[in-house]
Amino acid sequence: MIYSLSSLRDLLKSMIASTRLVALVVDFFGTDAFDVANGVNLPSYLFFPSPAMILSFCFYLPKLDEMVSCQYRDLREPIQIPGCVAIPGKDLVEAVEDRKSDTYKWFLQICKMYSLAKGIVVNSFMDLEPGAIKALQEEPGCPPIYPVGPFVRTGSSDTVGDGSHCIIWLDDQLRGSVLFVSFGSGGTVSRYQLIELALGLEKSGQRFLWVVKSPDDESAKAVFFGVSSLNDLLNYLPDGFLERTKGRGLVVPSWAPQAQILSHDSTGGFLTHCGWNSTLESIVNGVPLIAWPLFAEQKMNAVMLTEDIKVALSPKFDENGLVVREEIAKVVNILMEGEEGKQIGIRMQHLKEAAVKALKQEGSSAKALSELALNWKNVTV
Repeated sequence: MIYSLSSLRDLLKSMIASTRLVALVVDFFGTDAFDVANGVNLPSYLFFPSPAMILSFCFYLPKLDEMVSCQYRDLREPIQIPGCVAIPGKDLVEAVEDRKSDTYKWFLQICKMYSLAKGIVVNSFMDLEPGAIKALQEEPGCPPIYPVGPFVRTGSSDTVGDGSHCIIWLDDQLRGSVLFVSFGSGGTVSRYQLIELALGLEKSGQRFLWVVKSPDDESAKAVFFGVSSLNDLLNYLPDGFLERTKGRGLVVPSWAPQAQILSHDSTGGFLTHCGWNSTLESIVNGVPLIAWPLFAEQKMNAVMLTEDIKVALSPKFDENGLVVREEIAKVVNILMEGEEGKQIGIRMQHLKEAAVKALKQEGSSAKALSELALNWKNVTV
């Protein structure tokens, strides 16, 4: 980002000379561009693609940094972020795991810069996170907050690859009978966990569509840009697994059209890494969740989903950090057939309806976006 600032400055000057610019909207890690925008008399806005809970944590972090001397994971009590469910220190965003690290210092500085924005656009909506959004609106020094979500892909926008075989397979399944299993664009698990997950899905007896990536024992995000073939994955899956689950399970290497799958009538549950895009896609389609976070802010998202809005189940890890096959089978069956799973499904349907309402003309997100557009319309540069 720093190395591109001079080019950005030249580009903005050129554009201002030929067109009417009203604002510079930067990514939530792009705060270094604020000075560039100020230099050409352009207001800076922040687009925050994560939940309002994470944004509330970002504004709270400088205070927390002053109040606490130990590592956050060593705190005995959960951390009460304004307007949010209490979060155990071990579940905070990955960037604050080690307070002595350069990553922590960089993240802390980023958070301090947020107050310099003219406004912050958040990919969430009022009925989903009323506490966090209200807390931000009342936070001294916090810029205006514009919750305009949910911004999600639609099924027709899944254009990365050909996933038609997934949809054809889903077409042959009963309504709400399939558990979709995916850890996102780059998430993966260890080879031991991969085996336990496979055997757990088999043991559950439920139908599943599983997007599998090559395991990595070192990093949950090591294959972010990797691609696997089904033949590659045969080296990691349990012997005979594909044959034993043939007909009720479909294993897909590397990628599947997630938005189309989540919007399909046959999809009745989603085992997810709790990335925010995946979470919002689940909400707009009313698909209940099993929360299995891996990295970044996903553990915080999982706490919110399981303990606050209660639209997800959370499997238990053993002393070795594994979710064993018996636990996987139990949680899958509860979600797909149990009474608790039914209640989660009802709550998720209510959120789906709230998401639709938020985006309608008189909805909270539509009004927030209209307010933002009006502010930009009145900008004089």
